[in-house]
Amino acid sequence: MPTTRRPRVLIVNCYFPETREPLQLKNEMPMPLAPIHLAGWFAADRCEIRLHNEVSHGFLEVFRPDWLSWPDVIVFCGLTPAFDRMLHISAYARTRNPRVITVAGGLAVRSLRRYASGLFDYTTTGDVEDIREIIREALGPEYVAEQMRPRYDLADWLGPWIGYVESSRNCNFRCSFCTLTADGRPYQVHGAEFLRQQIVALGRRRLIHIADNQFAGPDRQSFRDRVAVLKEMREAGHFQYWAGFVTDAFMWDDENLALAQESGCISLLIGVESFDEIWLRKMNKAQNVRQSQVDLIRRCLEAGILFQYGLVFDPTSRSVEEMHRELLAIADEPAIPAPNFIFSAIPFPGTPLFHEVWDRGLILPGTKIRDLEGSTLSLQPLDSVETAAGFLRNGKNLRGHRGPFLRHQIRMLRRYRKHLSATQKAVSWLTLGSIMSPQALSNTRYLLKGRPRRTHISTTDRLDVVYTPRFPIAAQYEGYFQPTQVTNMAGHLNETIAEDLLDTRYRRQAAV
Repeated sequence: MPTTRRPRVLIVNCYFPETREPLQLKNEMPMPLAPIHLAGWFAADRCEIRLHNEVSHGFLEVFRPDWLSWPDVIVFCGLTPAFDRMLHISAYARTRNPRVITVAGGLAVRSLRRYASGLFDYTTTGDVEDIREIIREALGPEYVAEQMRPRYDLADWLGPWIGYVESSRNCNFRCSFCTLTADGRPYQVHGAEFLRQQIVALGRRRLIHIADNQFAGPDRQSFRDRVAVLKEMREAGHFQYWAGFVTDAFMWDDENLALAQESGCISLLIGVESFDEIWLRKMNKAQNVRQSQVDLIRRCLEAGILFQYGLVFDPTSRSVEEMHRELLAIADEPAIPAPNFIFSAIPFPGTPLFHEVWDRGLILPGTKIRDLEGSTLSLQPLDSVETAAGFLRNGKNLRGHRGPFLRHQIRMLRRYRKHLSATQKAVSWLTLGSIMSPQALSNTRYLLKGRPRRTHISTTDRLDVVYTPRFPIAAQYEGYFQPTQVTNMAGHLNETIAEDLLDTRYRRQAAV
């Protein structure tokens, strides 16, 4: 470490756009909170800290190449598909500064914990708080903050209107396809006071997005305490609205909806995933079949809270025709809003779904970790591969159904005109626009940009341009630009990560 200046710390949220092109998606929601919390554990008076969010800022080496030689320590976080981006940036940084310390964590590293440990100087499979031990070892105890203070001041991607906070972590349900199930971590509540501190640190915002995996949880008193803080802080003028993630279970009790609405809740994103009861039970999503989902959606909207959700296309058990019928049924029912997004079922390593589809030989040859992001077919479908990929190319953006959904939107808003505010109606229109043209709403610069050619099939889809190094790379890191394979072209598991992929830890936990 340099002795004549403060150590330089760069924290990067790694990301691959769906289009496989270099994009800056400045209006994407939600935005990451982890870099802000990670930065808060470095002593602000002893370290120089920069944050780069590839969602909004774009690929680091494309849009900020001079930053690659700046840090003494570089910390990576990101979702599972972004694992290769961590390797790319690590190769660039190590080439320019062989002494740079690389640290990697997040869902990607948790999924590939053994493999990742040989690629970075430090890896963590825990939560953001674990960065404290790494700071102590890599830099020294004096570089650890005495108290974590979220560094919202460094997060220029937030802008003046929207802020992000966290009041709990993980989920109390165990859906078969979810990475949280693979993690197997218990639901944890940070407490009402920590929520209050984050809101104060944010400054005044129009909207606060609560980035919890599951805001409500099983502890009703904790939920009431946190909602009371939201109500208090809203009345004090810290924000106007809040939004968050919950499950169907949240709406079983009308009191939850009333408390949320009174505290300024403008919308809730609920894990609907499907209206097919058989599939929901198969995915261990029994909370979604306890009551009629249509009735719960109606109850939420009539309580004055915008209901938002996504649909999962599981090509191994549902046909493309079934998905089109489901979309038509939604378009015919004005009590249900249009979905926010549609994505393909993803065999995340460590999930029950991964083990099921692997045992059945359903993971397509040549599937890469990068492909596990929802717009790429990675599982053998009931239909032909081309038919299923065609749905991901078109149906996931409502192509072929746009007329019915535009008419449905008018009928839906007319039905709830007395329950939803003008702001909520505008948000609903933006939501519909975002599923029809996601990149254009994330950055109007791409409004007229054509869609790049993709097969949407993991076996044949093209790699992102960033898999070709933009600058010369040291020979020992050239392999970092080879995609991390789940299966090879013969359909066999990649031997280098097979132990990680076949981790049966979730089975032992389930048995306990």
